[in-house]
Amino acid sequence: MPTTTSILVPVDFSPKSEIAIRYACEIALSTGAEVHFLNVIEPPYDFPSRIEETVEVTKQKQAEKLEKLIHDLHSVDEYRYIRMKGRVLVGKIGAEILDTVRSGEFDLITVGLGGEHDLRKAVYGSITNNLLLESPVPVFAVAKQVDYRHPKRLLFATDLRERDVKPIRKMQKFARDLGVEYRVLHIVENKRVNQDVLEKFNQRISEFGLETELFDSTSFLEGIVEYIDGDKQTIVVTTRYRKSFLEWLISKSTARVVAQITNVPLLLIPKD
Repeated sequence: MPTTTSILVPVDFSPKSEIAIRYACEIALSTGAEVHFLNVIEPPYDFPSRIEETVEVTKQKQAEKLEKLIHDLHSVDEYRYIRMKGRVLVGKIGAEILDTVRSGEFDLITVGLGGEHDLRKAVYGSITNNLLLESPVPVFAVAKQVDYRHPKRLLFATDLRERDVKPIRKMQKFARDLGVEYRVLHIVENKRVNQDVLEKFNQRISEFGLETELFDSTSFLEGIVEYIDGDKQTIVVTTRYRKSFLEWLISKSTARVVAQITNVPLLLIPKD
């Protein structure tokens, strides 16, 4: 994500969409990106005789909602000059969103998540999980209980893998666009760290003027929660490997950790 020029925001006009919309607009202000709103409607297959008529009526109504959304956002002085577009597609929600992301038009997708209870269902469900696992572009995920707060820090949590080096460099550029502090953090679990690996990793990122900060904790997620210490103006960044970060979070963590880590925006970077 060397330059953010186009942001995709799936919307269903629910409260969880509102916060994603706000963050997308704020990112666009800093980067000059265009914001595209996407609404997907699924055909009512239980009424096959009237399906085309019903879909067209619904599609028109949703298109009007998107027009109003853009109009209302442009009425806000700060957002007046952000380029915005809206589109309505018909089909399976998850598939249509992923197909749109894979079109190559977008550098970033912002998506709203539910609260802790909804989040558990979403992560183990198909739509959100597939998006987080398969999106070819970074996913900016924000839970509905998060109020917008102007970011002050981008925190890249790394386990010192070689493949983190390139994303760290890209996120440094993103942090500069946002005008926020940038830190690279490694959670030292149970006071164990391979000094040779750490030294080699630091040599790589020193080319960008960066150094890994170490923080001792009993686990990766506990460490992030302790390090952030309730600071809601931090964006946590991590790379996605075999499983989505949120899926791992839900399966491995206590309710307290889930609640606290999802109180800040999460930026998930594709493994490739």
